[in-house]
Amino acid sequence: MNMNAREKLLLVVVLVFVIWIGGVVVFIKPSIDNVKAAQNTLDQKKIELEEKKAQIEKDKDLKERIRAAYDQAVETGKVFYPRMVQHDAATEMQNEFNVDHDAGGSQELDNDNLDISKISAGVLSRYIYTPEVVNTTLDNIVAQVDVGTGEFATTPSSTSMTSYQFTTHFIASKEDSITFMENLLNNERKSMVIDTFNVGDVGKNDDGSEWECNVTITMYMIPQLKDPDIVNAAIENGDSVNAVSDIAE
Repeated sequence: MNMNAREKLLLVVVLVFVIWIGGVVVFIKPSIDNVKAAQNTLDQKKIELEEKKAQIEKDKDLKERIRAAYDQAVETGKVFYPRMVQHDAATEMQNEFNVDHDAGGSQELDNDNLDISKISAGVLSRYIYTPEVVNTTLDNIVAQVDVGTGEFATTPSSTSMTSYQFTTHFIASKEDSITFMENLLNNERKSMVIDTFNVGDVGKNDDGSEWECNVTITMYMIPQLKDPDIVNAAIENGDSVNAVSDIAE
């Protein structure tokens, strides 16, 4: 087939155009797509970098805040008994009975038995004194609002805690029996709760009378937090560590 000069020129232009389109599709477009993807990745990493910088700034005093939270938790935990084995719990309870009357402000109790349950999850309920008031619907709605945040808040009325339950029988004077209950109330640890206190015989019920009592008491316990410095050191050494001690050390 013979082509004139004009047709040959047109064919050359078409071939060049096809080659150019092929080059764009095969080489240039993937490179452009790669550049766009790289730019998107760069933008995302810049955002992540700013977020990390903000987090670092926020956590610059994290160690101090952890220490403060730990100290506060330890201070709050002082009202509870540490989690302990059954024998130690029984000894702790028996010590409440074996207080020398001559020590002053203490009692002298003669308990002839002390039964202790297996360790279990006891339910500790909050006690709140509620005066006689007339509650309206509006009062109930307002009572659900957290004053600090303005948000509705709910407070659990009870929580499950590790506990032992003790039952015992003792004979003591009226004065010493009442002092025993007051001592439980005045202990630094407040988590020894009298469930039942039954007096079988009060005699004449004067100050010199002997009371024969059957008592049920629950000891609520919490695990002990480990010092955050010890926990951090163990983590840095690659050791497995639990932030709480299961049994009091």
